[in-house]
Amino acid sequence: MIVEQLIAEFRRVLQDAELPYLWSDDEICLYLTDAVNEACTRASLIEDRATEDVCAFSTVVGTDSYPLHQSIHRIKRVTVGGYPLLETSVEYLDQVMQGWEARSGLPDFYLTEGETQIRLVPTPDKVYSVAMTVYRTPLDDLTIDNTDASPEIHPRFHMQLMPWVYRCALLKQDAETSDKARAAEYEGIFADSFGKRIDANVRRKQRDKRPPVVSMNW
Repeated sequence: MIVEQLIAEFRRVLQDAELPYLWSDDEICLYLTDAVNEACTRASLIEDRATEDVCAFSTVVGTDSYPLHQSIHRIKRVTVGGYPLLETSVEYLDQVMQGWEARSGLPDFYLTEGETQIRLVPTPDKVYSVAMTVYRTPLDDLTIDNTDASPEIHPRFHMQLMPWVYRCALLKQDAETSDKARAAEYEGIFADSFGKRIDANVRRKQRDKRPPVVSMNW
């Protein structure tokens, strides 16, 4: 479905088809963008290994940390020069590899720092080509300037986005629009389709949990 159709569906369901509208087209597009981002974060709907600006970079000698594209919410696979790296954690490296932060060479491992950076271990000693397979959110927002655009997920999920759109709309602080009870109901319907949101604390614990790593001879 395209933006124009999704806006029409919104106005049909929330009975907002007469001027003056309770929700503007721009507001609905903001809600749609938020819905797609939320669905992709919860259910990992967009897997990408081909978008160069998102999935590839070259190392710098002596630099171990590199920024991740803001659309990335989870890394599935990392390769350096075509060879896969093992995911690890600071906690594990501290336990089994004394002095790992001072080592340099061809990277064997990677770990994520928050959700903003990837760190390679050992620190690269040459310029290497890094390729990633990632799960990400859409690269472009949905806007009223392009009503022929479609959400960057499979069409079968488009209608399932709408409960989140309704939820956002019913949380608008206005006497004619605010309905927290109905908003909560729509949020529950959305969660049935895409799962529950994982909060920041749980994400941190998942990152810090030691992934399985094979023994390495340094």
